[in-house]
Amino acid sequence: MVEYREEKETSFWKKEKKGVKCKVCLFECSIPEGKVGVCGVRQNKGGELVIKEYGNVDGLEVNKIEERNLYNFLPQSNTLAVKMKSSKEFGILFDVKKVSKKFKPIELVSYAKENKVKSIIFTGVEFVGHYEYVIKVFREARRNNIRAILTTAGLINEDPIKKISKYTDALVVYFFASGNEEYYRKSTLVKKVERVYDVVKMFAKYRVFIEVANVLVKSYESVEECKNLANWVVTHLGAEIPFHILKGNVRLNLIQLKEHHKACKDAGLRYVYVDNSKDPLMESSYCHNCGTLLVE
Repeated sequence: MVEYREEKETSFWKKEKKGVKCKVCLFECSIPEGKVGVCGVRQNKGGELVIKEYGNVDGLEVNKIEERNLYNFLPQSNTLAVKMKSSKEFGILFDVKKVSKKFKPIELVSYAKENKVKSIIFTGVEFVGHYEYVIKVFREARRNNIRAILTTAGLINEDPIKKISKYTDALVVYFFASGNEEYYRKSTLVKKVERVYDVVKMFAKYRVFIEVANVLVKSYESVEECKNLANWVVTHLGAEIPFHILKGNVRLNLIQLKEHHKACKDAGLRYVYVDNSKDPLMESSYCHNCGTLLVE
């Protein structure tokens, strides 16, 4: 077993009378001695905030990058999908092939090189619990010409965004139920969709490449709300932002999916994808000027 004492140290926290306060994500947990935050990872140990599960990889596999909802970033390349050990509450959406192994940052990047991938993506759970570890991996990846990708549903705070953006090449941000306010209030950790809007705008401010994924949810799958989210993306991020429509837990036929696709295109988005639609017109990339097929 490797001892990671130095690397376990964390940033973005302060001491309190009865513990420590973590400030890396929106929960800003006040953590008593020996306990962990909502993430299940950041722990108060002897009055210091440390990463309890430092380097503990819970899922690892090589995928085509499109499988991770990135169609316009390094298209048709391979990426190393990494899922870190975290609480169930911090799960995002997709799973990764189960492993249980500790990697030093340099070891994880070496594994990526051995598998000849062009990028590393932290996915499956919110990365913020392992914030410092992720940065070390991304620094090492950059030295080896491997791109760095994050996924998030909007939990990270502003100052941590500013720091990690320096080492991040691309971001996939997940919206649920087209950003419906009632759904966010009742069913998500974020509670307010405005939080996700702010997070994605901050990453855009620091020039991170962004793709947006909208996960449709039962009872919140209307075409109108999907178009409203598309309108927000066009207004605040730009028409060139790739926009993915994911079926989530709803059953929609091809005609209904085409309605969602058309509505988002009508909103002004240039690149709209309906993932796993089995329709090449909704899963391929075309030039928005002449319509030429770019990536199938």
